[in-house]
Formats: sequence, C-alpha cells, structure tokens
Amino acid sequence: MKEFNIEGIEMMGENVKALLKRCGEGVRIMPLAKIANPGVVELGDSCRVRDFVFFWGGQGVKIGKYTDVQPHVVVWGGGELIVGDRVSIGPGSVLLTAVYSHTEGLKMVDGLGEGTAHALYGRLVVEDDVYIGANCTLMPNITIGEGAVIGAGSFINTDAEPWGIYVGSPARKIGVRPQAPEGK
Repeated sequence: MKEFNIEGIEMMGENVKALLKRCGEGVRIMPLAKIANPGVVELGDSCRVRDFVFFWGGQGVKIGKYTDVQPHVVVWGGGELIVGDRVSIGPGSVLLTAVYSHTEGLKMVDGLGEGTAHALYGRLVVEDDVYIGANCTLMPNITIGEGAVIGAGSFINTDAEPWGIYVGSPARKIGVRPQAPEGK
C-alpha cells in the first residue's frame, strides 16, 4: 500500500479534494483555486469553487450544496465560516472570520512577535438561498438570513434579515425579495 504524503502536493484545484474534511459528490474545484488548511474545509454536493478563489480554513469552513464561489473570492481570518445551500458568492467578495483588536498598545499586523497583536476570531454564517453580489465585504460575527440579497460593492457588518435586499457601505435594507414557493 502506498503511503500518502502531503508534502510537495500543491493545495490547488482537484489536488486538494483528498485532503478536505468532507468533499461531496460532484464538487468542482478549478485548477487555480487554493485552499489552505484543507483538513477543516467541507464542500457540499455539486458546489463549485472557481479559479483564483482563496480559502484560509481557519477554525472551519463549510460550504453547502449547489453553492457557487466565483473568481477572486477570499475567505480570511482564521475563524469559522458556514455557508448554506444554493448560495452565490460574487466575484471579488471578501468573507472575514476575524479582525484585529484595536486595544491600546496592540498592533494590527501579524509577524511582530508574541503579544504585539490579538486577533478576534468569529463566526460568519450565510444561510440558504442567499445572493452576494460582486466585491462585497462581510464581517465576522454576523448572519446573512435565508434568501437575502447583498448588492454589489456592499459592506455588511450587521445581521441581514431573511429575504431582505441590502445595498451600500455600510449596507442598509432597501426592500424584500419574494420568497420561493415551498419545494422549489
């Protein structure tokens, strides 16, 4: 039996599937998508991770069934991300799962030595049937409710109500999206 050694394996594209915590049926990871810390990443059935996507697995990333992560999306911060089923995450969007503490005496950058910075890890939840437009930023410790729409270029730092339509920086609710009939 051949021993499996991850050293030297590029954590990009289909190569990373065997290293994921869970990889559903029909998952497509494009060749230029990169997943760091894949052992904490779960990808649901038939989800797609497009080229130039970068996931930092952090404390865990769970992506639901039929979810489409479009080019240049970044998942960053080292916290936890949970994305539901049938979600579209627009190109260039950034999903943050941690921020730095701005407490007096602390720096807001890595690499300066022990005790100089402090990350505040969080949890970002995106429920089922959400649409996130291009170039959005989602902060940690919020929930984007089922069926919500986040307009292109929006900055989301508070919860978004289910089926609400949000735009702007910071985003504000401008309307309500019609709910899909049950079972469709």
